Amino acid sequence: MVEGGHCKPDEGTFNILIKGFCMMGNNSAAIQLLRRWKEELASLVITYNTIIDSLCKDTLLDALSLFSEIISRGIAPNVITYSSLIHGVCKLGEWKEAKRLLNEMVTNNIVPNVITFNILVDALCKEGMVVEAKSVVEIMIQRDIEPNVITYNSLMDGYCLRGEMDQAKKVFDLMASKGSMVNVRSCNILTHGYCKHKRIAEASKVFQEMSCRELVPDTVTYNTLIDGFCKAGRIQEAQMLFSQMQGCSQLPDAQTYAILLDGLFSNQQLSTAIDLLREMEDKKLELNIVIYNIIIDGLCKAGKVQSARDIFCTLSSKGVQRNVRTYIVMIRGLCNGGLLVEAKKLLREMETKGCSPDGWIYNTIIRGFINNNEMSGAMRLIQEMVGRVSLQMPQLWN
Repeated sequence: MVEGGHCKPDEGTFNILIKGFCMMGNNSAAIQLLRRWKEELASLVITYNTIIDSLCKDTLLDALSLFSEIISRGIAPNVITYSSLIHGVCKLGEWKEAKRLLNEMVTNNIVPNVITFNILVDALCKEGMVVEAKSVVEIMIQRDIEPNVITYNSLMDGYCLRGEMDQAKKVFDLMASKGSMVNVRSCNILTHGYCKHKRIAEASKVFQEMSCRELVPDTVTYNTLIDGFCKAGRIQEAQMLFSQMQGCSQLPDAQTYAILLDGLFSNQQLSTAIDLLREMEDKKLELNIVIYNIIIDGLCKAGKVQSARDIFCTLSSKGVQRNVRTYIVMIRGLCNGGLLVEAKKLLREMETKGCSPDGWIYNTIIRGFINNNEMSGAMRLIQEMVGRVSLQMPQLWN
C-alpha cells in the first residue's frame, strides 16, 4: 500500500509492525523497518524501547548498540529503556553494569519505578544474592516506592532457594499483614520451598489456609504438594490429594500423572501405578516420553524387565520418540537383569535411531558389565567410549 502511494501508514501502524516482528523474534526485520521509516516516527523512544527490550532477550550487545544510537541522535531514553537494559545485563550476571545503568538513570533525572526495582530484586534472588535483594527492597521503601506482590514473591523465592524457610515465611507473613497481597503464586512459592526442604506439615498448612484467604489452588499447587507427599513416602496422602484435585474440577496435567506415577513406583506400589497408567489410557490422555520413561524405569526396578521391554518396543508405533533417558533406564534394567547382550544391542540401536550414545549411556552399561563380573566386556566398552565420546566422562567409579 506504501509502494503504490494509495495509503500512507501512520506511526501506530509502524509500531504495531515492529512489535509484531519483535514478538516473532525477528529483530533484524524490526530494525530494518526502523531504519527505513525513522524520520516518519514522532515518538521514536517508544519504537526503540520495543526493539531494545526484544534484543535484551536475545543479543545484549545489539541492544546496547541501539541504546548508543538513541543517545547520539539526541533522543531521551526513559524508565522503560533503562529497565529493559538493566533486565538484560542482570540476566548475564553483570551486576556492576546494572548498578552503573541505575546510577545513570538517577543522574539523568529518570526515576526508577517498581518495575525497575522488581527486575533487580528478581535477578539477585535467582542468583542467591538475597541480602543484596533485600537491600534493594529497603531502597525502594526509602524512595517511597511501595514494593508489590511481585517484589515480595521474588524475595520469598530467593529465601526458599537458599533453604532459609523461616525468612521466607516472614516475607509471606508481611505480605499477609498488608491485606490481600498474598496470591496463589505466593502460596505456591512457599509450598514448594517447604516441600523441597522436607517440611511437609508446613507445606500442608499453607495449602489448607488458602481457602481462608479465598484463594483457589491451581494445578501447580496440587502438583507441588503431591510431589512433596510422594518424596516423603506419604503416598496415601498424595493419592487423596490427587482425588481431591479432580473433585475440585482442577484437571491433572501430564506433570501431575508423572509425579504420582514416579511416587507410586518409588514407594513399591506397582499394581496401583499400573492401574493409574490404565486410567490415563482409558481417558485417552496423551502419554509423553517423560511418562513412559517413568513407567519403564519403575518396571525395571520392580524386576519386571520383560514388561518394561515390551513397552519400550511399542513406543515407535505410538508415535513417541525415545530419548537418551529412555535408553539409559532400559539399558540399566537389562544390565540389572543380567541381560548384557540385549543391553549392548540397545547401545548399537541408538546410533541407527539418531540418538547418539553419550558418556552417561556408556557409564550405565559399563557399570552393568562390571556388576555382572564381565570385566573384559567392560574394558572393551571403556576403550570404545574413550575413542568415541568427546564430552567429559562422568565419574565411573563413584
